[in-house]
Amino acid sequence: MNKVAIVCIDDEPTILDSMEIELEKAVGHDYLIEIAEDGQEGLEVCEELLENGDEIALVISDCIMPGMKGDELLRRIHIFSPKTLKILLTGQADLGAVGNAIKHANLYRYIAKPWQSDDFRLTVTEALHSYFQDKKLVEFYAHLEEKIAQRTCELQDKNEALIKLNEEKNEFLGIAAHDLKNPLSAIQGFAEMIICDYDDMPKNETIDLANMILTSARQMFALVKNLLDVNAIESGKTNISLSKIDILPTMCRVVNCYVELAKAKNINLQFQYEEKPFFAFVDSNTIFEVLDNLVSNAVKYSPYGQNVYIRITESESAVRCEIQDEGPGLSEADQQKLFSKFTRLTPRPTGKETSTGLGLFIVKKLVEAMNGKAWCESELGQGATFIVEFSRLGKSRCRE
Repeated sequence: MNKVAIVCIDDEPTILDSMEIELEKAVGHDYLIEIAEDGQEGLEVCEELLENGDEIALVISDCIMPGMKGDELLRRIHIFSPKTLKILLTGQADLGAVGNAIKHANLYRYIAKPWQSDDFRLTVTEALHSYFQDKKLVEFYAHLEEKIAQRTCELQDKNEALIKLNEEKNEFLGIAAHDLKNPLSAIQGFAEMIICDYDDMPKNETIDLANMILTSARQMFALVKNLLDVNAIESGKTNISLSKIDILPTMCRVVNCYVELAKAKNINLQFQYEEKPFFAFVDSNTIFEVLDNLVSNAVKYSPYGQNVYIRITESESAVRCEIQDEGPGLSEADQQKLFSKFTRLTPRPTGKETSTGLGLFIVKKLVEAMNGKAWCESELGQGATFIVEFSRLGKSRCRE
């Protein structure tokens, strides 16, 4: 264990003996007391103590010694141990040496010889108290600076997060305004046509315009729903309750919803599964939204006349749903941003369908909220397979 030392330097052995006695009375045996009979030896003792990892709290040196004088010794010690306190013993009024020590060695005190025992002990105990107080202050300020640096870093991180949040908000509002503008304009235009030409408009034409208004309204509703879903996810307000559910009926319901839309593009939905339950721990409403989004995307982005393969399988720990299309596939760059917000990928909907760029972001967040995993496997020109896995074991995670 490293020790705290007091070093005494004097060319008179009797003075050194007296100092040792005074120090033992003042501080007991709590400190390592080292002695030296001249300045050079004292310098070597201090250097050796520091090399051994010991701490020098106090150096007491005579002023007038053969060879190196006391003020010069203290100046040299101050160079390599500036926090050590120094006391100069002087038997004569050598103000020049004292001033030199104060200026170049940060002298703590000087004591006139012969000293008074009480004065010597009091000076030593005050010096040691001052040394440890200074040490505590240094440690306190170092800790404080560390805390300030940590808080500054945290504030910078929070500021960067706020800047990013503000940028996302602006992007959010820009996309919402842009994507709502077209259906709103369509609704307004179709409604004005009905109002202006209602008396002369055939019934079937009125119905056609009403259907176009309905389509635009549904497009707006889907966008608003996606925006609300994102807000709920990011504010932690998703209402998800996991229970053991057979996923197969939900997948069948989703597939049936897209049979007619797929036929309109001559797309063949091929649903492959075994006739048995596929139990997993999911939320009944959320699992429908996830699967609906994935099948909708497959139909939306598949070229006319192609196949979409929908598979449901299980392992010992998980139920897996795969939706595979025969579209253009995804580049590495597209795959890197696939599940991000407001993503506009290179592939575009093949039947003039709309896309908010939020669907896959929502899918991934909802799947993860159900302790599941979502990912995509694709090669450019080879189509894409979107995969979600859900745990059959309650709270345990799926494929890592």
